[in-house]
Amino acid sequence: MSPRASASVSQVHDVAAKGFDAEPVAYESSRPSYPEAAVDQIQTELGLVPNESRVLDLGAGSGKFTRLLLPRNYHITAVEPARSMRETFTTILPEIPILDGTASSIPVESGSQDAVIVAQAFHWFARIDTLREIHRVLKPRGRLGLIWNLEDRTAKKWVAELRDLYEKYEMGTPQYRLGLWKEVWQTNEAQELFSKLEEAHFEHEMLCSVDMVWGRVRSKSYVACQSEEVKRALKEQVLLALQSAEDLELDEFATGLVRYPYKTDVFWCAKI
Repeated sequence: MSPRASASVSQVHDVAAKGFDAEPVAYESSRPSYPEAAVDQIQTELGLVPNESRVLDLGAGSGKFTRLLLPRNYHITAVEPARSMRETFTTILPEIPILDGTASSIPVESGSQDAVIVAQAFHWFARIDTLREIHRVLKPRGRLGLIWNLEDRTAKKWVAELRDLYEKYEMGTPQYRLGLWKEVWQTNEAQELFSKLEEAHFEHEMLCSVDMVWGRVRSKSYVACQSEEVKRALKEQVLLALQSAEDLELDEFATGLVRYPYKTDVFWCAKI
């Protein structure tokens, strides 16, 4: 079967489409990478073999996760609906093909992929049509991996304070932390398409300047969609919270850089 035609960005959640297209620089410069142990877990659980496995990075963004796969020598294809993200991706990873497509219309051949990996994005398209499409492109017994980074509010009080400041702008969007993305997995059809989700959890941190902390906040789609006036006010609140934080930890070897704690959640399953 030939690959499906590329879908329009109108099939992407409005906040995701507008927000990520608006802030590709902040997204790339301020978002954390992923711990190597989490990537190792994905390699093991998805049965990936260097120089052999065909891997689709769905919703690849600027390639934060893709570049961790690159040295493992898989045959990688990326898919991303936001034009500015694709342009950033191509600048950073010119050797990896990136296609214009969405989770409900993936422009690759049926049964062509050993694995599909979704980093920091599945909550935007956690629908049964997405699972049908991922199922279509996977080989028999192919595997799906999901991974998310989330600022760890339990690690530091200042992280919790920051999250309280910016999460009120979520605008009813289906954020990962809310767990709404899990609902599709409870449907009978999802359970006929894929095995039960398994999971593993990791801790890590990012060294960043105060400006990068604000950049991380600004890169959030629902913040990027706000007016400049709202963003200026939020920036003032964020910087004030950082200045007054009693448990802000600076790295002893990197002058002026903040240790920003994250947790990383990994999930996986197999095509039935």
